[in-house]
Amino acid sequence: MEHSTEGRAYDAVRAAYPPVLNTAQVAELLDLNPRTVLAMAGDGRLPASRLPGGRKFHFMLEDILSTLASNRVSPSTDAPVDTELDID
Repeated sequence: MEHSTEGRAYDAVRAAYPPVLNTAQVAELLDLNPRTVLAMAGDGRLPASRLPGGRKFHFMLEDILSTLASNRVSPSTDAPVDTELDID
């Protein structure tokens, strides 16, 4: 499978995870609590599937990686950046 330059950044992830992930694997990959992953899948923030009549979510690795790539955060020129640290 051919990947774009941006997609190649995820090659190590592709090598470490299977193509279909369970909730625990997505939680590990995204460094989230499994309950957060379930909530995000339930409200549509993370793409997921369920088998008919099933309760378990299944996640396609490529969908998760695409979601990460399409939701990158870039510095805003409008928002001030607080560079001072409050150390008491």
